[in-house]
Amino acid sequence: MKLTPSGFLMLGMVRLGVRSGYGIKKISDVSTRFFWPTSLAQVYPELARLVQAGLLIRREDPQGARERFAYELTERGEQAMDAWLRSSREAPTQFRHEGVLRLFFADALAEEDQLALVRRLRERVSDVATHTREEILPLAEALESSGTRFPALVARLRADTYAYVERWLEQAEAELEQT
Repeated sequence: MKLTPSGFLMLGMVRLGVRSGYGIKKISDVSTRFFWPTSLAQVYPELARLVQAGLLIRREDPQGARERFAYELTERGEQAMDAWLRSSREAPTQFRHEGVLRLFFADALAEEDQLALVRRLRERVSDVATHTREEILPLAEALESSGTRFPALVARLRADTYAYVERWLEQAEAELEQT
């Protein structure tokens, strides 16, 4: 079975101790969404594929009236994760952001609307930068005390990236105000 990066996301989350599909989605939203977003519509089919391939074990984990399952990594799953982490192959870097796509086509707008677009983007980036610094970074840094240090390293990358984009948009806004 050829695994996708989303499959490795599932294996990695289970390896970190996240045991349910809902838990994977919830933790992903505050950890990997910045660079690898996922949805519940992706999580459950991918978990089923990983179980079928023998990389995860699924067991019942009843809590309340709802049917629930917990996942555990198999030895084969550990080996697949290890091989992937050591591999030098990776897809080209992609950056998808609808606001940047709008910015690309902003010549179709009047100058005042171009400036309004840049301001909206800057405000949104500023909100995300603040959220990252105040909420996501502290959560990731809390893991460092238990020896899990790379989520904090990646959270700092996220914080630094948003800080850079915020400064870049401030500069673009200043340039547009001068025209």
